[in-house]
Amino acid sequence: MGYRPAVRTRHRVADAVVVLGARLTPEGRPTLSLRRRVELGIALHRAGAAPLLLLTGGGERGRPEALAMAEAARAAGVPEAALLVEPRSANTFENAVESAALLRARGLRRVLLVSERYHLFRARLLFRQVGLEVVDAVSPPAAWHQDWRMWLREGVALPRSLWRSARRQRS
Repeated sequence: MGYRPAVRTRHRVADAVVVLGARLTPEGRPTLSLRRRVELGIALHRAGAAPLLLLTGGGERGRPEALAMAEAARAAGVPEAALLVEPRSANTFENAVESAALLRARGLRRVLLVSERYHLFRARLLFRQVGLEVVDAVSPPAAWHQDWRMWLREGVALPRSLWRSARRQRS
């Protein structure tokens, strides 16, 4: 793991640092973006931001993102007792729903989210809508020249996520 995250946040202590998944390479390995998220999540966990590291993401292909993230966390020395792995979700709305279920089963609700800057507004909103308290949301350093397409994608993803959330609340 080459990237060394600086741990500077406004966070209060949370119950869990929640690292949101991102696509894996075609070979099933974490991309640079996903590795940096996991490294930041591990650094926050080690700095005492939360006793648990929740890795969430099933993804769209065969291997769940959360399992790849868990391998990286274990390799970095995160104890098994500190890991929660959520491998079923396929999108940010499902990340929130599945994470909330895992945390509620343990009587927990305060989270610190880790994702890319372009993703944090939507992630915060969705995690709050499922009843979790988002004490902070942080990201690795951004590369605007590389991420501009993802900022545009968020313009489409936000209404879709809100629609999914509204449908769920009606059922």
